[in-house]
Amino acid sequence: MAVALPPLNMALAHHLVLQGLKKGALRNNRPLYPLDTAALSQLLVQVSDFVVDCPEIIALNIHPLLACGSNMTALDVSLHLSEYHGDAGARLAIRPYPRQLESVVTLNNGQRCLFQPILPEDEPLLKAFIGQVTREDLYYRYFSEISEFTHEDLAYMTQIDYDREMAFVAVTQQQEREVIIGVTRVIADPDNTDAEFAVLVRSDLKKLGLGRMLLEKMIDYARAHGLQRLTAITMPNNRGMITLAHKLGFTVDIQLQDGIVALALALEPSTESIAPIAGKDSPGKLKHAHKQQK
Repeated sequence: MAVALPPLNMALAHHLVLQGLKKGALRNNRPLYPLDTAALSQLLVQVSDFVVDCPEIIALNIHPLLACGSNMTALDVSLHLSEYHGDAGARLAIRPYPRQLESVVTLNNGQRCLFQPILPEDEPLLKAFIGQVTREDLYYRYFSEISEFTHEDLAYMTQIDYDREMAFVAVTQQQEREVIIGVTRVIADPDNTDAEFAVLVRSDLKKLGLGRMLLEKMIDYARAHGLQRLTAITMPNNRGMITLAHKLGFTVDIQLQDGIVALALALEPSTESIAPIAGKDSPGKLKHAHKQQK
């Protein structure tokens, strides 16, 4: 048996399908029409979205499901419903993708950019992004020499629990394909009072206001999420980060003896709180956002 908990995305659904094939829970008995694992994964994501969007669902049983290539046919479906009261997201193992946090910004050079919470599917884009960050900038970010990031490292960065941490990626179009050009991340303590943040911008795209916009995005998120303080540690020679933090109201504590600079920002309570909303992965992210803005 292969098991996964909603909400699902394409990466999790694909892994579930592969596990089902390995364990014999799925049978591929039609050599002329081999199973389209991508189509089945998409169906699982749609079922997951349905369950997430409808907290009244107590049980949903689809059995059997026949797959002929990319064509899926449910021969029997049973659905049990009951009234539900309270926070629909609280019943889930992890929070769904918070689509309501997506926003489109314009950089200083006029380029449009989508800020969105990171997705597991962003792993290859994140890897390509890191490959365009200089060793010096990576050293400022991670305090160590890093030659490359493994799949496990990238999975840890992209497969996050939105209820405990948040990472926004800046996505734009270059040569008719989506690329990540910046990332900001925050991880809260267990009490959800303090959180440590980090910002990283592609080294050849500085001076466009992207770093400031990403950090302002994260500050707004942290305040609405009920956090009381944002903190970070950087190096004394990371003047760009120190200057930006000072402009945004952070206290800057230069500790030369330890070779670090401690940054901290007290957050005033927000009148708006973030209520996670069940959302779907947005495959045409920037293109869709551009259409919405026109």
